[in-house]
Amino acid sequence: MEVREYERMHALEDHYWWFQGRMRIIRAVLDKYMAAPPRPGRVLDVGCGTGLMLSKVNDWEPAGLDFSRLALDYCRGRGIRHLVRGDVVHLPVRSGSMDLVLALDLIEHIERDDLMAREFHRILRPGGYLMATVPAHQFLWSDHDVALHHYRRYSYDGFLQLLRGAGFRPVKYSYGITFTYLPIVAFRKIQRLWQQSIPVDPDARPKTHLIPLPGPINTALVKLLHLEAALLRHMNLPFGVSLVALCRKVPRRSRP
Repeated sequence: MEVREYERMHALEDHYWWFQGRMRIIRAVLDKYMAAPPRPGRVLDVGCGTGLMLSKVNDWEPAGLDFSRLALDYCRGRGIRHLVRGDVVHLPVRSGSMDLVLALDLIEHIERDDLMAREFHRILRPGGYLMATVPAHQFLWSDHDVALHHYRRYSYDGFLQLLRGAGFRPVKYSYGITFTYLPIVAFRKIQRLWQQSIPVDPDARPKTHLIPLPGPINTALVKLLHLEAALLRHMNLPFGVSLVALCRKVPRRSRP
């Protein structure tokens, strides 16, 4: 991502509905399906960004990896100690050394997503877990994706095939960010119509859709996604703008 997007992320993620709602969804899924002892020990947040999720898994043994020095500086400002700068497709991590890998809105940034998925599989211990989220539905593609340097958005079957092809078995697989799905679809369609009706500025740079909202509206959206997180503990959701996957590295059967 560009420097300005890391700066915006850091400024918004402690209160903005998208970041706070996604964080609650991730914790709800992890707490539901990984609550039984032993709790995961070593947790690596790949593409950790400015550190919000790392600060929410400090009851384990969290570490973060990102290519951006600025992102890692923001993480240090949160008091996160175990950080490394590296290539997310060639992880500088020992094979079989992690209990949980977080890849939150990361995989869509990588052209060879299959290589990344294999790297996650490599660094996890047998029986370890991958927690991943990606944007759903290619028809929602917009300048938001361009600004964030996405290569794609994923279909339900396409992301599932990617995970299984890398050797993962889904434990929880669902759409997410469901309650705001219809407003976001409507916004993207209106935006396309508007862009088609006005002259294109060749010097204009695409921007993300992290639109500042009045406090009461932002709070209401956060509460909606807290409700969604509670629902995901008990059911899968039928549609949404994201896909949420908790997968397990299938242990190899010991040879007779």
